[in-house]
Amino acid sequence: MFEIRSLITVVLLSLGLAGCANFWGSATEAGNELRIREDAKPGANARSEKYQISVRMAGYTDARQVGSPRRVGTSSARITGLTGKEIMSDRDATEVVAESMKKRLGDAGLQVVASDAVDAQFQLSGAVKELSIDIKERDYVNIAIESTLIEVASGKVIWSGLVVERADRYAGTSGNGKKDVADFLGAKLGVVSNKTTESILSVLMATRPDLFNMVVGIKPVQGVTVFSNSAGGATPSVVPATTSNDAVVANGTLVINSTPSRAKVYVDDVYFGLTPLRAEYSAGIHEVSIKLEGYKTASEKVSVRKGENTEMEIKLLH
Repeated sequence: MFEIRSLITVVLLSLGLAGCANFWGSATEAGNELRIREDAKPGANARSEKYQISVRMAGYTDARQVGSPRRVGTSSARITGLTGKEIMSDRDATEVVAESMKKRLGDAGLQVVASDAVDAQFQLSGAVKELSIDIKERDYVNIAIESTLIEVASGKVIWSGLVVERADRYAGTSGNGKKDVADFLGAKLGVVSNKTTESILSVLMATRPDLFNMVVGIKPVQGVTVFSNSAGGATPSVVPATTSNDAVVANGTLVINSTPSRAKVYVDDVYFGLTPLRAEYSAGIHEVSIKLEGYKTASEKVSVRKGENTEMEIKLLH
């Protein structure tokens, strides 16, 4: 009888320990790391047609002082599926950043080619200054990515800047799961990549309008600290259109706001940027279209007047 009781006690104790291990996660559990991946499909607002612009990724260096290149945070609260205080990625943080940048560059219409492509027009590289998520009473994300775009043929710096993103959230009474943490960090990294891409695209459009078959001004992007750009940091301006007798057509300023914001703006069927948008454009009548996934396209003809502001307030409808 004693042996049977002892056996039952051992079994119950083992089950209890197994239950605790399952609750808190096992230290030997396969996949005790965050898996941050980009969707292979184009984003909701991805440009359907590619520009004739190729960019190769030279990669990002890890400028953080964190020990392991895969360390992406710390935790003092429970994360279902993860154990330990250090939060690790299943690959180097630089790889995660590079993939995020590739995704947003591609969605913006640029052609991202192999890192060793000799015929690439531009090259993007940079440094991961900060990339971390700290799980406490709230979840805190801190990201700082520095990027530089150069023209391959000349070695000239076209754009160089730093994008910083700080965010926090309350995980709620249900707490965090491994996927929740990965998705939160990945989403905020996507914000940084989007801002970097938007700022780069604006400078390329202003300095190399021939690549886009358009003229456009440099649009400042909120949250981006630009160190340098090939336009010399000048006030946004465009190359004015010319008439048949080569007389210069003066510019006016086009100011477009939409509700909701971050909608795509097309001027005369050419992509111009995201709302809110302020830039110079050639005087005259232009067709402006505002597009955002999940909303009806809004189109209006506007008259851009010489030396004046033309403002548009668009409320998008479902």
